[in-house]
This record gives sequence, structure tokens and C-alpha cells, in this order.
Amino acid sequence: MNAAVPTAQSLRAAADRMVSALAAHSDPEYRLTVLKRLVRRLGEERYPVFLRLLGVVAESDDAHAQRLLAETFGTALRRMDLPGGALSSWGATRLPDSTGPVDVSAFSGQFFGGTPRRMLGPVEYLTVWHLQRTQRTALSADTFRTSLARMIALLNRSEDARTLYPQKLAADAQNELEGAYTRATRERLAAIAAAWKAGRTPDEIAQAALDATGTDTPHGWVLRDL
Repeated sequence: MNAAVPTAQSLRAAADRMVSALAAHSDPEYRLTVLKRLVRRLGEERYPVFLRLLGVVAESDDAHAQRLLAETFGTALRRMDLPGGALSSWGATRLPDSTGPVDVSAFSGQFFGGTPRRMLGPVEYLTVWHLQRTQRTALSADTFRTSLARMIALLNRSEDARTLYPQKLAADAQNELEGAYTRATRERLAAIAAAWKAGRTPDEIAQAALDATGTDTPHGWVLRDL
């Protein structure tokens, strides 16, 4: 049922196609449409592949491609419409009727074993994946730190993304909507937002997330790499 694990070569080729598709359009709004279409084509279960594609660009020496992607996320943040992935909720008992922009309160509207899934942007997805019980095997601390730092370095290529994303995370961290985030996750999101707003380096921001108070991944959890 699962697709084959993409190779490094196939990821680089896919990342190049993604950037080329964005570069073919000068309209920022249309670029966002292209990026969201890619996420939909991959499907909910393959959102981590999308994160890996972003990581390929982040690790490249192509500053233009990095700015293009980051600016597209800046457009998404201005619209409150991030290309998101779905993770199962840790404690929700009902599904709101919201079908609006991706945010802490936006659900996917699908159930798996009776558990609703939340639609999350890249930074929130990584944080929840690391900290909370979801349908996925939890990310290890080292993978979370590396992936988060890489993501923030990419997003920092856009002034809008660098400014608006930590504001969103700070707001999310204060939202105690049933089933959205655990206390530990909210504390980590708040730590990311504060360090990001303070202009700390991506590595320092990722470390601040790990150093934040809160319950760590429970003993006995199986951890995986991205």
C-alpha cells in the first residue's frame, strides 16, 4: 500500500521540478496554488515527502530557489493558508465545521479509527510529530532539531515568512482548543516563536524548542527519522 521510499536522486529531481513550476509563474498567489496542488497530489500520508523536498532546497546552494519557496510561504502566511499536512489529534472528541484557512483550529474532516486529524503547517507538523501521539511513529529529538533548523533557515529567506510565522506560532501556543496541542507542544511552539522573533539562528531556535519546559516524548515510544 505504501509507496516506495524516495531516493536522494528522486528527491532532488522532484525538488527541481517543484522549483521550476513555481518559477514559471510571476504571480505569488498562483505560486501558492501550485505548491498546495503539489501537497494535494502527494496526499496526506506523504506530507513528510513534501517536507523532505523543502529540505532538499534548504540544503542546496540555490539562493534563488530558497527565496522563491520562502516567499511563497510568506504569501500563504499573509492569507493564513499554509500548505498543510494532517496529523491525528491527541484528544479531540468532535470535529468543528470549519473549512477555512489552515490554522490550529482547521481540521481535515477525515476520521481514522474515530480520531480527527489536524491540518498543520510545516513547523507545527514537525513539532507535533515529535511530541504527540499521532498516526505516525514519533520523530527523534535529533531529527526534529535538524529538520526544524533547516526549515527555519529556508523560511528566513522571506521577510514576510520570518516575521509572520513566529507570530502565528505564538498565537497557536496560546490556543487551548480541545485536542489541538498538548501543553508540552504549546510550550515548544511558544519557545520557537520567542527565539525566532528575537532573531536567533535557526540552530538556536531549534535547540530552544528542545530546551523548553514540558513533557518529553513518553518512554516506550518508537522514534524514527524524517
